[in-house]
Amino acid sequence: MSEPPAVQLDDVTVVYNEGTPDQVVALREASLSVGKGETYFVTGGNGSGKSTLLKAIAGTVPIKSGRVRIDGTDVTHWSAHRRAKLLGFVHQDPVLGTCPNMTVHENCRLASRRRWWWPLPEPLSTGELQNGLMKFGGQSLQSRAATVLNLLSGGQRQAVALVMALSSGCSILLMDEFTSSLDDCVRTAYLDLIANESARRRLTIIAVFHDLNGIGVLNGRTARLVGGALESTGSGRIS
Repeated sequence: MSEPPAVQLDDVTVVYNEGTPDQVVALREASLSVGKGETYFVTGGNGSGKSTLLKAIAGTVPIKSGRVRIDGTDVTHWSAHRRAKLLGFVHQDPVLGTCPNMTVHENCRLASRRRWWWPLPEPLSTGELQNGLMKFGGQSLQSRAATVLNLLSGGQRQAVALVMALSSGCSILLMDEFTSSLDDCVRTAYLDLIANESARRRLTIIAVFHDLNGIGVLNGRTARLVGGALESTGSGRIS
């Protein structure tokens, strides 16, 4: 028996401000099926529904109709908190999904679901992945382990958010234009690490971008959102 898709959407529609003059249909009967270990890119302009697509998977917006499945299980009526045990989410704004008034150590410990009274590792990163992330682009976060996130640069905060998502143990990673504000060298370091970790752990990745320029290190299928409607566009190496 073949394994079920890691993520499957069946005719999902999301409507904001329904029944008001400000009503917006953000997703229109969107369907997709992403296999385990697969990378799936979605592009689209501002307001096309990219972030809403990820939120529908994560359960942070209510859907008007349709069905969401994760690993074959119907999670349509699951809370976002319950789905978070299955999904890692890296937001465009690194403040989202992190605790900005807590330290780097504390945030990473929360993500790895360690009990509060457990001693923290020193240095912060103990695995090859975290060591790479903590030293990306010539910036070392190991010396900033006790620093509150709000005091870090934008790139450093994004690094912590990525470490948190990848160290959570989840096999599905959602990424919302998280490289859009990063320098080229930092963006390349991120994507190299994600590609390596994806291959090593068979991560399923669903990533949304305004366009696909500069992310050629990753391979995957592509789709485009136009006015909330999802259209498949192809597969292969992005360049």
